[in-house]
Amino acid sequence: MSHSRVQCWLFLRRLFDQSAPLLHFSLEHHWLLNNMWSQVALAAAVVAVVAGHGQMTLPTGRNNGTLANAGNCFGYECFWFSQIVEIPGEPTLNEKKFRTVNVDVSSGADDFTRQMPWRAPGTAPVFGSGCGVAGGGDKERGNGGIPPPGIKQGADALDVLKPSAEVTWRRGSIQEVAWAIYANHGGGYAYRLCKNDGKNKVTEECFQRTPLTFVGDKSVLRWAPVVQYGIERPLPDIEIPAVRVSVNNQSTWSRNPVPACKLCDQGECMKHKSWDEQQHCAQSCSGLNMTRCPPGTTQFPEPASGVNGYFLWHDYYASSLSGFPWNIVDKVQIPEHIEPGKYLLSWRWDCEQSRQIWQNCADIVIE
Repeated sequence: MSHSRVQCWLFLRRLFDQSAPLLHFSLEHHWLLNNMWSQVALAAAVVAVVAGHGQMTLPTGRNNGTLANAGNCFGYECFWFSQIVEIPGEPTLNEKKFRTVNVDVSSGADDFTRQMPWRAPGTAPVFGSGCGVAGGGDKERGNGGIPPPGIKQGADALDVLKPSAEVTWRRGSIQEVAWAIYANHGGGYAYRLCKNDGKNKVTEECFQRTPLTFVGDKSVLRWAPVVQYGIERPLPDIEIPAVRVSVNNQSTWSRNPVPACKLCDQGECMKHKSWDEQQHCAQSCSGLNMTRCPPGTTQFPEPASGVNGYFLWHDYYASSLSGFPWNIVDKVQIPEHIEPGKYLLSWRWDCEQSRQIWQNCADIVIE
């Protein structure tokens, strides 16, 4: 899909979202208007709905992801990533309990995820500084690999995005962090720090030197605001089990807790010669355009009832959001002896369903 078609699709959706609350019409008329939008979205084609895949939402970073928007990416919050990247050696993550895709296979010809980033967390190279690059690399691709408007393809987020509002953390404190999914590529995630004082160079290697340790064995799903006919309905947090992954004897990685679907054998998709064709086939196997996975078709057991899927489209007046409607919230430990000063927090999501890594950065002051 071309950049212009994606921009048109996003504009039409924003127009509907902004106009609907101002209109006074019957339920029947509303159904007709909403159905008209459904046809517009359908005409935009399958690729548009996966034009970006995840973002950090707490703290709010330079990409402007927020708890209130959760997985919604209409502001281009999730267009900062690296794609067609692989681990440099053999997989180190083979146990079923840590896996998210093709979990029953860990060797041999059928182990089609063995070079995906999550199979050796943190080892696959990324483009740029560790904050993500626009559109996933220098080349525009039809899977949503395009930059936000006005930004050059492959531009480093560190260079082109404005600093976020500084958040102050105390040494030795425990802090909440969160991210959200637009399209679910499995894998797992980490949070890291790098000094950003104008003297130290911000790099992926710098971030890897100060990973933050997860606290506890639970995560929380925190809903974005749900509005029904102008009334916000508060929903409770959902506590779910967290699967932590230790690297260098520290619990610095956590498995993505949301299983995608297994509708067909993604291994067959890898036989396509074109990487774009592999991606489209894999997305279909994972449940593209389905609200939830059919019973018995998740890649691994869901952490709570109904918590599954590849891409959730909220095509109704109650929400007007796309992507998953909740944030994955964790607590991390700030090192007690870290040097005070200005830092960047980097969230990194290593995928297992695809050769992709998402990254965002937020400005932090540690005192």
